[in-house]
Amino acid sequence: MTDIKTTSRKVMKKILILTRFRGEYEPKRLAEEASNLGYSVDKVNYEHVRIGVSKMGKPIVDLGTGKKLSEYDLIIPRAATKRGGESMLGVKSVILEFLEQTKNSERDISVINGESFKMFPLMGKLEQGILLAEAGLPVIPFVSFRGARGWKRYLEILSKRKGEFVPVMVKARFGSHGKNVKLAESLTRLVKLSQKYSEGDVLIQPVLKVRRWYRVLVLNGEILGMMKHRQKDKFQVLSQQEELSKIKPKFSKEQMAELQRLSVEATKVLKADFAGLDVAWDEEAKQWRIFEVNRTAQFKWFEKAFPEINVAREMVR
Repeated sequence: MTDIKTTSRKVMKKILILTRFRGEYEPKRLAEEASNLGYSVDKVNYEHVRIGVSKMGKPIVDLGTGKKLSEYDLIIPRAATKRGGESMLGVKSVILEFLEQTKNSERDISVINGESFKMFPLMGKLEQGILLAEAGLPVIPFVSFRGARGWKRYLEILSKRKGEFVPVMVKARFGSHGKNVKLAESLTRLVKLSQKYSEGDVLIQPVLKVRRWYRVLVLNGEILGMMKHRQKDKFQVLSQQEELSKIKPKFSKEQMAELQRLSVEATKVLKADFAGLDVAWDEEAKQWRIFEVNRTAQFKWFEKAFPEINVAREMVR
């Protein structure tokens, strides 16, 4: 007689989602799709992770879930920086380093963007621009400096230039959804912005003629989807608005294929398994330019616009 208890059982996949905001759309959707697939899933706030060293000299990473890090099959680290500036990047880095030490164990643990976060723990527009430019990918030209002394030197150089002032974009090193991005259409406006951005790194970029840009989601070297956007008027000077608003841009199959190629290549350069990229068409240069690569990209509005594309499911399965 066959003992039912001896029959093979399917091992349940265990997933860990690390986040600063468990109530946000993305962690909730990831957990929902993991549960729908029959997986065990835990959502853990970075600030709830207890890290230390035992009396025996062994590192401690207590998630508060009753499970060890080594018990999970898939780990999805979301943003570790809280709105307002507080960061848990130290906790995130320790977790990634701890997982690195368990690579030789029998259990195969996957970490989405693990290699990228390990190589580039903190990556803003400055770092991205340099790394992508070094790889020969088209980015926005920029100059960067820091603090009041940097601004003083930059404004002194501008004052010595002949001709009319050329409008520029002023950006903080970090930011999303157009936050910390301002248009300086005059030198007077730029001087005022120098006071607002007097602390931290700042990027100064030319104002590109852009009518259309795309948010592109890439997962494991494949395009999940692309959402088109119209450039906001506040990021353009008036003459450009009048010129560029007349006709909606149309792109050929070759141009769209190039957009996809650049997006995939950018994630490879940054060692990212998953990312959301903002890529715009430069009307004057007649080429795509990579504006930003977000390794913890939100996908709420993407799923709502394209319900047939289940981003969360693709990430967890």
